[in-house]
Amino acid sequence: MAKPITTIQKRQMTEEEKRTEALAKLKAAVGDSEEAVRELLAFIEQLHESGLLEAANALLKAREDVAKIVVGQLNQKPVTTMINHAFAIAGLVASLDPEKTAKLLEHIAAGALEAYEQNSAETKKIGLFDLLKALNDPDINRAIRFFLSALKAIGKRFRNDG
Repeated sequence: MAKPITTIQKRQMTEEEKRTEALAKLKAAVGDSEEAVRELLAFIEQLHESGLLEAANALLKAREDVAKIVVGQLNQKPVTTMINHAFAIAGLVASLDPEKTAKLLEHIAAGALEAYEQNSAETKKIGLFDLLKALNDPDINRAIRFFLSALKAIGKRFRNDG
């Protein structure tokens, strides 16, 4: 009578068998994605021909030195000031109502284009009486009121800041 099996031994693959299996999987993957592999090889060839592949390789080899240079440049006062300004502008833009901002910018752009066209056609010098007459124009009056309101609001905030 045969002996009962008490332990199961797992078969260990040799390094050569592991390599053969990995190569078979790789061949199957390449076969499944043949077009993508061709495009990738063409891309790499273009990088090589343009010298970018060599540059990227050199950059990777010198990554510690490059990182030190980048950090050194980022720590300079003008760069940190610029980054702070960018964050302040981003915060300001994020706080604005997009619909009102879009409408305001649309009005400004359209008005500037119309003014450009009118100004290029008109060569007459504007005098003091022309300015006073212009105040009676409802459109000019509306724009002046807008800018005066904006100046007043800015002035209030300056006063509140001290």
